[in-house]
Amino acid sequence: MTSFRLDDVFIETTVESLGALLLDYYIFPNTAEVIKTSLLKKLSEGDYYKDETGFTLAEKITTDLQKISNDKHLDFAFSESALPLQQHDPINDENLLFRQKLNNYGFKRAERLPGNIGYLVINEFVYPEHAGRMAAHTMSFISGTDGLIIDLRNNYGGSSIMSAFIASYLLDGNSPVHLNDIYWRFYDKTQSIWSLPFVPGEKFGAKKPVYILTSQNTGSCAEEFAYSLQAIQRVKIIGEKTAGKANAGSVHRVNDHFQAFIPNAYPINPITKGNWNDIGVLPDIECNSNESYEMAYHLLLEQLLQQYSESMEPGREPLIADIKRLLKINI
Repeated sequence: MTSFRLDDVFIETTVESLGALLLDYYIFPNTAEVIKTSLLKKLSEGDYYKDETGFTLAEKITTDLQKISNDKHLDFAFSESALPLQQHDPINDENLLFRQKLNNYGFKRAERLPGNIGYLVINEFVYPEHAGRMAAHTMSFISGTDGLIIDLRNNYGGSSIMSAFIASYLLDGNSPVHLNDIYWRFYDKTQSIWSLPFVPGEKFGAKKPVYILTSQNTGSCAEEFAYSLQAIQRVKIIGEKTAGKANAGSVHRVNDHFQAFIPNAYPINPITKGNWNDIGVLPDIECNSNESYEMAYHLLLEQLLQQYSESMEPGREPLIADIKRLLKINI
């Protein structure tokens, strides 16, 4: 198979087109100007002509983009085959929807662990238009557990609306909770995201303990989910600092073979007045992500044992005995 070959004219027009798109769409116009100037300077100095393939050129330019902007969502990509003229639709793309369906709309695992602790693995936040029913069934399934572990260690992101939808199951329905704001440059408006007072199925509720597992791979909307709930002190996070991809955006076609993901919005948490961009979500308990599940499970068992022992609620004796046995096994 013959690889697509770049020539100097194509490289030049590609870099110039990318610079123009950044000025039009990037969330921080002043930074876009700095990036464009830097790209054209590198172009004039011959840096980008040294690359032999589209993949190596895309990798080098992505490195330069992220170094200047400190924005890990800003990305430049190459396609061997010609890119479609129509812009990608993240909600109704048939190929994407088929993949999401095969992956159970991001819900990889839901189970009740010994000790009546729920364990939920979510690897993607798919738009509620497609995954809402699956989310409702899954959250209802774990609603009767006394503690919950939500595993986001391999979740790269998705829809902020789905993030708020799932968060609503972890809160009460008396009044909506302000979870996040997103400022959109194109509209020059701020979108507020709140929890829902009503969701289909059964809620887990606002009082039972929840631990979220994170890793360096936890990114974007998965970080928003963890950050927002941590800010209102609803959850504890165990694991590694997350990827630090905060700014929202979309894919823009540069030409037949190059496209760029350009952030055009940034989150503003109503509690912290900031976000996790380039910093990551900082865990409450930091540890290797491979050890976070065992640690969260052990901590929940200890917490529930103390809670049950102090409440002296009738009928809890078998569960107390079960938890004591589990802790002895895991000590």
